[in-house]
Amino acid sequence: MIGMFKGMATTIRHLFLPTFNADYPNTPKVLPSRSRSSFELPLGDDGAPLCKSCMLCARSCPDSAIIIESSKREDGPGRVLERFVIDLGLCMYCGICVESCGSAGLRHTGAFESATPWLSETTLVLYERQKEAVS
Repeated sequence: MIGMFKGMATTIRHLFLPTFNADYPNTPKVLPSRSRSSFELPLGDDGAPLCKSCMLCARSCPDSAIIIESSKREDGPGRVLERFVIDLGLCMYCGICVESCGSAGLRHTGAFESATPWLSETTLVLYERQKEAVS
């Protein structure tokens, strides 16, 4: 019986404290700079992504949420990025992929509003190389 009265006293005491609700949809939330939210591939001066297709981020992902498709470069050593996809339905936003990227080719953005009721919409295509038309 004493526990019930203590619980009711706590509830009544909190009724008169000020609320901390934010006017969220009308006032956008500003996240801290170190927050882990959605992803982007930064672009270099030539407009190509900085990703070197080394596959370190895909190998280090504990959820296997990253899919990278690349091909061998014809003009020398290295690889050419064809497609970079992250399945946000699998991703737990741990940040290991961003930390393991040696070329700063992947980073977090401030976009955190990615909720959707459809599983098919959780796939984030960060880059898809345009096929050149053969004439």
